[in-house]
Amino acid sequence: MVETFYLHLEFRYKNGVWSINLPFLCCKCGVCCTLEDFLTAGEITANPSSHLETHAKVKILFEALGKIWEGSESEYDKYVQQNPCPFLVDKVCSIYEIRPEGCRLFPKTAFGMQTQDCEPLNRYKRMRTALRKGRSAKETYHFSDSSQETIKPSKFTKEQYQTCKNKLRQEGITDDELALFNLFNRQNKSKI
Repeated sequence: MVETFYLHLEFRYKNGVWSINLPFLCCKCGVCCTLEDFLTAGEITANPSSHLETHAKVKILFEALGKIWEGSESEYDKYVQQNPCPFLVDKVCSIYEIRPEGCRLFPKTAFGMQTQDCEPLNRYKRMRTALRKGRSAKETYHFSDSSQETIKPSKFTKEQYQTCKNKLRQEGITDDELALFNLFNRQNKSKI
């Protein structure tokens, strides 16, 4: 299964409720991987004894940040806002398997939905708005990963599904995003 954040939307209509899943497809651009975001994402999810180098790097980072903080709070703020995550290597997370919970749940995090420089996230927000436009919807956010095999089932008619796809196309959905959208809805569809 694909590891990603997704939004389950439920809509009421005259015959009951229909629903659709809108997954987020990260392009791994590294825009969200800032030092500031890493510091607010929580702890690394690994035992220090099994990941000595990673925890040693975190300790050195915190000591260096402490010195910057003691020198000047404004310099500290500037430093953490302008520098990438220390575990970002060639736009790839070098600690992906043990990354903090906040990184794991991106973009449904305190820093995630506020990100402005991520084109896939901006497109995702537009697609969410397009699917909701003119309709009241219940939104629930979920995370699909390798340990969680089930995705919340979607429930729709062919016409509703086609309408959703048309709206997503108008918002610029990519071929890869459309394939993931189809995967998250076709395999988990219940009939209305």
